[in-house]
Formats: sequence, structure tokens, C-alpha cells
Amino acid sequence: DMDGHGLVFLVARPKDPTWMPSVRNAASAMTQARVEGKRNGAFAPSASKDPFNHRRGNYYAIPTGVSFGGGSVQPGNLGIPGRLKAIIQSLCQHNDIKRIAGFQSGAFAFYAPKLYNVYRSYLSRLYDHSPHLRPNFPTCSIFPACTFNLGPGTITVDHTDYNNVAYGLCAITALGNFDPTLGGHMVLFDLGLVIEFPPGATILIPSSVLRHGNTPVIGEGVQRMSMTQYCSGGLFRWVDYGFQTGTTLKLTAAGRAQKKLIDGKLEDRTEAALQLFSTAASLPDDRAFIFGRNTFRTT
Repeated sequence: DMDGHGLVFLVARPKDPTWMPSVRNAASAMTQARVEGKRNGAFAPSASKDPFNHRRGNYYAIPTGVSFGGGSVQPGNLGIPGRLKAIIQSLCQHNDIKRIAGFQSGAFAFYAPKLYNVYRSYLSRLYDHSPHLRPNFPTCSIFPACTFNLGPGTITVDHTDYNNVAYGLCAITALGNFDPTLGGHMVLFDLGLVIEFPPGATILIPSSVLRHGNTPVIGEGVQRMSMTQYCSGGLFRWVDYGFQTGTTLKLTAAGRAQKKLIDGKLEDRTEAALQLFSTAASLPDDRAFIFGRNTFRTT
């Protein structure tokens, strides 16, 4: 922004020669998941949901993990229809997909250490209070939820992910066999940016407030998929309100006063959130303060 805070991060593919083979293996696993889901009827539309036709576009998308919203009275593990359970378990246990999940989480910590630390604080309290909650990648990722966008042509329309933490970051990694110079570009509508987004690259964006989407891919037999990780804003509010909903908190006069104090003023919340994003100048010290001087190797 005008004060130098980093808000969007384009994370290049690691130089490790084993990275792209891992990305291709993950893409193969996601392709197989789509094929199996179509074969066994796991993607059949329900009365309330169609995994192929949804507000973000027309492609197979499977959300999984810990979330809160949609009329729920407490945080929970996203409900998974029976035939999808085995597919999701297979994806979440796949070593190359776990590697991508860990890289996304590590990139978040590297580029936004203060914000990462806020996630760590809130989510550790949440899991201590509710040990039945099961994040997808507990040993390698801070994020409580993810969506496997299985394609075959994952083309997202102009949208925001308004249920996510308002000041949080969403990690997106592209997968597939498309030519990134011809299609699959990330579009950040509010910023007027169209960005080449090749397979194996990752982007971190504040998806709750920044309109985004991507362009179609071009070519015979070309596929584009993606893997995203994120956090529902309702989880943080649940912790802030003493492990209850705002509606419950407001049932008493004391609760209403407490909620007003917790919520504060919008302009104060906005300024506090902005300070969670480092500037280029402050980033090394912010990393050192949160994680220690020798945590990250930058060469």
C-alpha cells in the first residue's frame, strides 16, 4: 500500500529440482480424485449444493477442514458426504499435497510473520478448547481449511471469499499442464492486475476483501487445478467472544457491553489489522521477533 505494507505476495516456485515433480504428482492425485468422484457418484448434486456449479465458477471443488458459518452454532469439521470421505482422506494424506500445504503455510509465515502469529494464537486456543476439531494438515500447516479445486478447467469468476478472516491471507497454488503465457492468469480486479500464474507457483492474497479470479486456459487436453488454504473469520470471533457466538453473548446486558468493547470501532480495527502486515524494511525484524533470527534460510 502507500505506506509500504505488503498485502499481496507472489511466491515463486522453489528452486528445489524435486518441487515440480511433486506438483505433477499432486495434480495427478487431484485428477484421479475427480475421475473417481465422477465414477462413484460422489459429485452428484444435492438439494442444497452442486460441487460443479457454484458461485466461484463451473468446476469440481471440495472444501474440507475446520470452519464456522452458514448458520452453525459452533465451529466444526466441514460435513463430507460418505462417498467423498475416502477421496478427501486420500488427498490429505498424499505426501506431495502435504508438501504443497506446508509450503503455503511456510510462505505465509515468511512474508506475513505478525499475521501468522495471530493465526497461531487464535487457532491454538480454539483447538485446546475443542480438541475434536481436525485441521487437514496438523503437522505442516497453520491453515484450518482448504479447498481442492479439481477442474478440469478451474476458472474462477470475479469474487471475494467473504467468510474468511477479513484481514487474513488465503494461499493459492496452481496445478495442471497449461501454458501460463496463454491462460490461467490471476486477475486482481481491484488492483487492475493480470498476473501470469504458472503451475507450481503460489500467491497469498487477502481474499475476503480483494476481488479475484483467473482467466481460462487454452489448448487441447489442457487442465488447470488449484489448491487453496484459508481460515473462516467466524473461528476468530468465536474465540474473541469467549467460545460462544455473538448472538449468545448479546443475550445479557453485560454480554452486550462486552461485545461492543471486543468489536471496537471499525477504523480502529482496520488500523490494527493493517499493522499486522510488514513493510519491506520491517520484515526481517518482524520475522526475528516472531520466530527468532535463524529460523528462515533466505539464500
